[in-house]
Amino acid sequence: MELIVKSLISALLVGAMGLVIYVQCNDLKAAKERAARAEQATRDRDDTLKTLMEAATRNKKAAAKLQAARDNIAATLTERENLIESLQHDDPTIRTWADTALPDAVARLWEHPAVTGADDYRQRLPSAHALQPAGGSAQN
Repeated sequence: MELIVKSLISALLVGAMGLVIYVQCNDLKAAKERAARAEQATRDRDDTLKTLMEAATRNKKAAAKLQAARDNIAATLTERENLIESLQHDDPTIRTWADTALPDAVARLWEHPAVTGADDYRQRLPSAHALQPAGGSAQN
């Protein structure tokens, strides 16, 4: 009987060891899969960061180019305004023309600020000829 008990205990120990090894193998396999997914996620984030950094660099260059163009336009405008002013001071014909009052139709255009959208335009129309909003139903 003692031999049977020893054999059963040995079999249980071997079975328990086998179960422990099986569980640890499964845990190791799951851990390797999680590590692989984490590495892929890290690579994906790195690629996204690289793409965003490249886009930021392109945007920065484009902004600098736009600023340079803006500065160039502002310098040209200042130069032309100075030329017009000097011509008005130096040439009596131009000075007389510049001092002449604008025609009434043109002067009325300066009475209101520029129309900046559809709502501004609609508000400026006389109420008898008001336009209906786009997509609105027609009145019979």
